[in-house]
Amino acid sequence: MMRSDVDGLESFAEDIWIANGPRVRFVAASLPTRMIVVKLGDGSLWINSPVAVSGETLNQIESIGPVRYLVAPTTLHVWRIEPWRKRFPDAQLWGPPKISRRSSHIGFTGLLQSLAPAGWVGDLEQLVFKGNFFMEEVEFLHRKSRTLILTDFLQNYHPEEGDFAGNVIKKIGGVLNGGVPLDVRLSFTDRQLGREILAKLLSWDFDKLIVAHGSCLKHDAKAFVENAFRWLSR
Repeated sequence: MMRSDVDGLESFAEDIWIANGPRVRFVAASLPTRMIVVKLGDGSLWINSPVAVSGETLNQIESIGPVRYLVAPTTLHVWRIEPWRKRFPDAQLWGPPKISRRSSHIGFTGLLQSLAPAGWVGDLEQLVFKGNFFMEEVEFLHRKSRTLILTDFLQNYHPEEGDFAGNVIKKIGGVLNGGVPLDVRLSFTDRQLGREILAKLLSWDFDKLIVAHGSCLKHDAKAFVENAFRWLSR
């Protein structure tokens, strides 16, 4: 969990911070990773998709409040939980709606559903984005700051100078300048269900957007999200 070559904790909105983790490789592209820290009304911390960070960043987090919840909103982020439970053994671990046998040893407190657990229901709304054949993802709304928190279903990259191959991969994948990855779109086999979930998500009151991969938005996020999922209605 300890690294010294990543960015520190950055304030994103009231009671929300983000921190970047190590970049990961996808074919020829190098992709950023990110975790989200939310201070709940009782002063405790809720951490979404924890990543490897420096000791200084860990100290920053602990200075804000006690870490009470570690959350993996998709099966692709479950592996991130284990190193953190060693640092915060008293934190509750929450996993995605469906986990593999390989993850059953983690000992989750519970699996996320469309109704938020009692510990954070006063601060966050959540829903399970269904309709994809391979995976489900849990999305969150931080009411106080009007911030939508997504994970892998929407990514937002800008062209990087000198990275021709990476830019091409991101463009082919449908995520250059923002979008839903091509593999996610192609595996949405129940589009009617997906449209119903999207309608509920868009009914939420949000203006900001945090994504786990790529650039976040501090304004006009609803129009951005609606446009990114326009393919679902075709």
